[in-house]
Amino acid sequence: MEGTAWAVLPPLVAIVLCFLTRNVILSLFLGIFTGGLLLNGFNPIAGVVYSLEKIIGSMADEWNAKLLLFNLLMGSGIAFIWRLGGSKALADWARTKIKTKRSASVWAWLLGVIVFFNDYINSAIVGNVMRDIFEQRKISKEKLSYILDSTSAPVATFFISDWIAYQLAMIQNGLTVAGITTVAPLAAFIGSIPFNFYCIFTVLFVGIVAVSGWDFGPMLKAEIRAEKEGKTSRDGAMPMLNIDFELGKPIEKRPMIMTFVLPIVALVFVTIFGFYYTGAAQGGETLIEKLGNADAATALLWGAFAMALVGIVIALSFKLMSITEAMRTLLDGFKLMLLACAILVMAWSIGTVTKDMKLADYVVSLVGENVSFALIPAIVFLIGMFISFSTGTSWGTMAILTPIAIPVAYSITKDPWLSTTVMAGAVFAGAIFGDHCSPISDTTVLSSIFSGCDHMDHVNTQIPYAITCAMVALVMYLLYGIFKISPFVLLPIGVILLVFLARLLHARSMKSVA
Repeated sequence: MEGTAWAVLPPLVAIVLCFLTRNVILSLFLGIFTGGLLLNGFNPIAGVVYSLEKIIGSMADEWNAKLLLFNLLMGSGIAFIWRLGGSKALADWARTKIKTKRSASVWAWLLGVIVFFNDYINSAIVGNVMRDIFEQRKISKEKLSYILDSTSAPVATFFISDWIAYQLAMIQNGLTVAGITTVAPLAAFIGSIPFNFYCIFTVLFVGIVAVSGWDFGPMLKAEIRAEKEGKTSRDGAMPMLNIDFELGKPIEKRPMIMTFVLPIVALVFVTIFGFYYTGAAQGGETLIEKLGNADAATALLWGAFAMALVGIVIALSFKLMSITEAMRTLLDGFKLMLLACAILVMAWSIGTVTKDMKLADYVVSLVGENVSFALIPAIVFLIGMFISFSTGTSWGTMAILTPIAIPVAYSITKDPWLSTTVMAGAVFAGAIFGDHCSPISDTTVLSSIFSGCDHMDHVNTQIPYAITCAMVALVMYLLYGIFKISPFVLLPIGVILLVFLARLLHARSMKSVA
């Protein structure tokens, strides 16, 4: 079963059931169980045992355990911001500054670009800042989750972040396998940025939609619902983060913006310090080298702990809570994240199943070295999209494809610079497509969490936008492969095409809902 077409079945079962049932946890478990059946001769008892072992293994993994605790502490930080009146104070201030739906969407987009140093932190900060503002301006939860998701991983892949360090390591792997010694990883990464068409188009498309208001597909229906009915979530939705229900009314005797700002500032600065400290402790002369050695999970954990601690200090210092009330708020914050943590565990587990099934080996085997280079960038992009969407992991996809794509391109072209930059850009673009919009991706889950959106509502409304950007990116890869047109010419062409498609799809969607 391993390394054959059967390897596609577990993630396919999970993804299809996610869309059909809207029950993410059940769908993911059945996907894991499907893998257990295939790997154990269709023995149901052995399949259940296998499934439970994979779930336990995901929880026991040190990196995953740190991220689970990070989420729980983030929940506590959010709980303190809410109960102490920080969100109310910010909302009162925002009423005087953000007057329209357009300005709210644009500010969320810009903030998402500014917070570039980690995709998880991006979703947490932007979601916490904008969630109540979007509610007041009658903008759907689906829209906020789309903005969060589209400015998290796609932005983190370009600037100084833990992503850059990882991508440099993947490029180095590709160079080593290909035997290329004349190209430095950092230079290759910088050269790959213009070829990362999907991420560039995705980030810009958010701005196009935010400024123009040209929504389409399920997102347009969600926006019309929010505007006309005042329902920012659909009837029957199951938000990943429901603060009103879980935490009740905030304390209103002393709402202060500092109650919102200080925990967020603590989160940001302690996390940045954690990146630097854990990286420097492992050695490295330059900032990039230190980031390459950083323990991102530990840095995130420290930041979330600092956020929750600052909330406790504010509550006690200003006598807004007793110690008992503060500890109750801490635990209530944990409860906010239980569903999200359960989904993350299941998503990690099915990723392990796809690895056991050797899904990546099967997909890569479908492409040989005798293909014309004109098609290679587009093929690599498509394979990356498929693997990342099926497994929900961009880093895993990068690890799989980069050491294969660069040597394959080099064997065809004998051009080390072209092989490295173009292939790295195509791999990163395809890998982030799935990380961006797969229902079993952790960043997709986190975007649903911090926007307070039903997870499958987020996925359903976002996919048409993601596919639009992916289609334009695919055309650009084909144009480059066939005609060798500079990416600096292709990028403006792609943006113009995105504007045209957004207007066209919006007009058609408006007719269908009229």
